Amino acid sequence: MVLETESGAPRSDAPSDEERLRRITARFRELNPRFRISDDVIRRYHLAISTRGFVILSGPSGSGKTWLALAYAEAAAARSKLVAVDPSWSSNEDLLGYLSPLDGFYHHTPFSEFVQDAARDWDSANSHGRTAREFHVVLDEMNLARVEHYFSRFLSTMELRSRQGTARLDLASGHTVVLAPNLKFAGTVNVDETTHGFADKVYDRAQLIELPLPRKKIVQHMKGEPYADTVLRVWDALRSIAPFGFRVLDEIQMYVAAAREVGTPWEIALDEQLVQKVLPRVRGADRQFDDGLDAFLSSLGDGHFPLSCPKAQEMRDEFSAHGFASFF
Repeated sequence: MVLETESGAPRSDAPSDEERLRRITARFRELNPRFRISDDVIRRYHLAISTRGFVILSGPSGSGKTWLALAYAEAAAARSKLVAVDPSWSSNEDLLGYLSPLDGFYHHTPFSEFVQDAARDWDSANSHGRTAREFHVVLDEMNLARVEHYFSRFLSTMELRSRQGTARLDLASGHTVVLAPNLKFAGTVNVDETTHGFADKVYDRAQLIELPLPRKKIVQHMKGEPYADTVLRVWDALRSIAPFGFRVLDEIQMYVAAAREVGTPWEIALDEQLVQKVLPRVRGADRQFDDGLDAFLSSLGDGHFPLSCPKAQEMRDEFSAHGFASFF
């Protein structure tokens, strides 16, 4: 970890930035041997979280956004806190807590307590000349609610911190907390009909990294599996309308392995997974959904998928009749 002064500048006995990145990347690989992400993406995340302190990770569901943020924090020996954003959040109090008019006490959230812990560690580190440990907050699916509503106070205070090194965040009358340089933020976002867009002021105060989902990584992830060719054809057919990532592939693998243990052939188990995990993701009104379902049916070849094929045909017929594709 980097030793810093009160102003946030590295101390002379800290490792070089290049050496620190090398150590973090090596530790990341050691802790997450199955995480199929390139060193370039780790480097980009490292630079973004180190310089701006607020990173937004976007990409298809299951592409490893939350995993990346938490795995990096672990590799960097940082404390981490995963905060699941609720669609009902509409104010700063949902994230930061509130001052109760009944008892006069400020009721903290796990998030605001974590921010306080980071500030205390920063003060202690500078007082005793030791390394200030990093604290990483991961806002999971942060655009399920409107970010400007529940995070606006933080956005303004983080802008002050970027200029001053530290900044004081007002929680309520008589209650404040310091945003110290060792406190970092990451947010994961999905883009679909259940989420909200971002205002420009959010992008202005963050670094946005879109996680790729390259075909060659999908191939590597399924290497040696008997169903690899079939799933890859399905992935190719649906990638433009309902892309799925490593989480779905892992669940398919676990399901097929469990089915094998009870004497169920992988072909039957895969058919069940396509209808249980893949087709429910297909929904929309664009013409490409009709083409995607056609491609899905073609990818299954001779039709030895008694669950998936009829369901996909039913969805395609529904699209032809009403102009909308949906599992239900």
